[in-house]
Amino acid sequence: MRRFTWITVMAMVMVLSAAVVLAQSSMDKKTTAPAKSTMHTYLIESPHTAEECMATMDETNKMKSLEKWEFGCMSGNHTGYRIVQAKDEAAALAMVPENVRAKATAHQVMTLTPAMLANAHKSHM
Repeated sequence: MRRFTWITVMAMVMVLSAAVVLAQSSMDKKTTAPAKSTMHTYLIESPHTAEECMATMDETNKMKSLEKWEFGCMSGNHTGYRIVQAKDEAAALAMVPENVRAKATAHQVMTLTPAMLANAHKSHM
């Protein structure tokens, strides 16, 4: 019985030692990892006139991003829409063709969870 207990104790010591080593290794990686820059989600609206439409489409195509945009041009709403991940508003607007960039807007947006909504209601009471 003592032999079994001794083996069990040794096995537990080895497992705990390994756990401590792994935990320390994990902590070391967390403290030495470079900080990631925070990315935000933006909805870009890029209006253009009917006269600017083809040039805007051509510039968007040259930027290799034509398929990433949604356009209302075919229904008479000459506006491009795109949801992007960017560091800030300026970085989001840099994704708009230069010929219409001055008219574009980038709105930071986020998805709300039910918990976030509940907290918002609590803070407005």
